[in-house]
Amino acid sequence: MEPKTEPPKILLSCYYNKVVQGEDIVNRHAFAYQLSGRLIVQDGADKVVFESGDFRFNVRNKLAKFAKEPDGDVPFQSLSIQFDDQSLRAFAAENNLVADKAPQNVPVSFQLDRHPLLQNFVDSLQQSLPYFKEENSELVKLKIWEALTVLLKVQPELKNILFDFQNPGKVNLKAFMEKNFRYNLSMPRFAFLTGRSISTFKRDFNKEFLMAPSKWLQQKRLEEAYYLLKQGELKTTEVYNAVGFENLSHFSYAFKNHFGISPSSVSPLQ
Repeated sequence: MEPKTEPPKILLSCYYNKVVQGEDIVNRHAFAYQLSGRLIVQDGADKVVFESGDFRFNVRNKLAKFAKEPDGDVPFQSLSIQFDDQSLRAFAAENNLVADKAPQNVPVSFQLDRHPLLQNFVDSLQQSLPYFKEENSELVKLKIWEALTVLLKVQPELKNILFDFQNPGKVNLKAFMEKNFRYNLSMPRFAFLTGRSISTFKRDFNKEFLMAPSKWLQQKRLEEAYYLLKQGELKTTEVYNAVGFENLSHFSYAFKNHFGISPSSVSPLQ
């Protein structure tokens, strides 16, 4: 089942920390402008860096790890509009827009061409931010429709991404899990992203890996953690998050139970 959607949002993100790291599933398409600092997005295969002044587009139902970095004393700031499914469907119906074909091999986040129309739009959006406190207001809807109009004017090919309303299709389970086991997602999330119901996901998983998903994920993450600790590039306090554990205490307990030693006892390779 597809995760429940929230109302459309216009967000101003601001961080003063040196680096803010995390991982997430991108639940909805979004248009964003990097006001200052830089955003680093990694999907397990590719890495893209967005600098101040860059426009980007985030694609829904994708997994990503990210880092938000201020530039010296200048904070990380990003302005974004998240497009909810209801707004996209209404805009498509009003303008007779249909995706010509399903997008293939689209990255989780990619840079948009710099264009005066995009710059004029984000400038007006910044000036209007105080009026967008009510997420369900008509003003938010108007700005969303204006953003869609501008995006399609600048890059018409976005139509095939924006108005493709199909849920993720059934994918190769082994390949998907081998690539994405480091993401700390619930079983329903993994099931949805592989194009399966939760019951079908568990059945297919047991058939493919000969064990339950939760057991396989913990074992795989612990093996990856041991490898990273032997490489010596990350601290224990960094490794647990990198491989998908929620907290350090759970990671340390599971690691010692699996390997017979604590994570801090692993000696890096010389």
